[in-house]
Amino acid sequence: MSTSTNATEVPADPLALLPKVPALDNTFGAVLLGTFIALILYGITLHQSYRYFRMYPADLPSLKWLVSFVVVLETVTSAMSMHVCYHYLVSSYFNPPALLRGMWSIDLFPVISGIVMVSTQSFFVRRVYVLGRGYRIFVVFAVFLCFIEMGFFIAATTEAFIIPTFEGFKHVTWLVSTGSTMAVTSDIIITTMLIFALRQSRTGVKRTDSMLDVMIMYSINTGLLTGIFNLLSLLFAFIRPGDLIYIGFGIPGTKMYANTLMAALNSRRSLAAKGSGMVYDTSPFGVSGVPDSHENGTPMARIRRKAHHVDVESAAQTDSIVDITKPTLVGDSAEDVRTGDVETGGRM
Repeated sequence: MSTSTNATEVPADPLALLPKVPALDNTFGAVLLGTFIALILYGITLHQSYRYFRMYPADLPSLKWLVSFVVVLETVTSAMSMHVCYHYLVSSYFNPPALLRGMWSIDLFPVISGIVMVSTQSFFVRRVYVLGRGYRIFVVFAVFLCFIEMGFFIAATTEAFIIPTFEGFKHVTWLVSTGSTMAVTSDIIITTMLIFALRQSRTGVKRTDSMLDVMIMYSINTGLLTGIFNLLSLLFAFIRPGDLIYIGFGIPGTKMYANTLMAALNSRRSLAAKGSGMVYDTSPFGVSGVPDSHENGTPMARIRRKAHHVDVESAAQTDSIVDITKPTLVGDSAEDVRTGDVETGGRM
């Protein structure tokens, strides 16, 4: 009687009968963290896009289409990231075999990310092509690297659909790392040539050269940000091919390209104001840094009108450098002389 009772006893730990779920820290845990960061950057991209269409309605349609295209792709990749996290960490909870196989949303990541990266790089390639006529051979080489980069990402996506398991795909992660290497190399070439082109655009005028210095530092910083994420992604793809850490870095790395593009477009007006010596507020609320006045004849109202005039004139000059639609380099005009008292602190 006692033997029958012992045979029907419930185990002390009922969970011990369930299949063991492998540790997910270096796989889908990395993807989850990358998605968190990427969604923050995606929100910044949306905000910057809204500001762009509001502040620069006169830009060429091709530039607006580029921004719209990148925003749509960023929306798609954000949805894909969330789908990956939900599928593997919620729907497949306590289903270890499902964690070993890829699915369409994670398989498409390389090619979609590559399209975003190449689209953004095309903007900066065009900028170098317009500014640095002596560097066009390097521009051609950078474009060639972009095509190779896209080819490797397409191959990685194709292999991901052919090879159903992550264990099998780890033998071809070199496709992702090689594509990232091409992206890093192209970014370095584009950033370096842009810096040289900006340095050669110096005119000796304090206002213009100060603006160029800011743009050079900005180019270095933005190129460094995208380069760091790409470098980390390719390194982990090489040294830890069995993990998904490289995807964890690749997801926010793609978002950095879109943010770099939007920041470059939206900084034109603030750079023009900085170069003219005026205070211009580029906060998310879009409030001008020059105080308002209800009296049109007051000195403050005259300052405001003068600031607006300088902003328009400087923006036209700045667009010659920053905007891919303006092929003319910076140069002083008669309007610069007439508005020079604002920079030197002269009478209004």
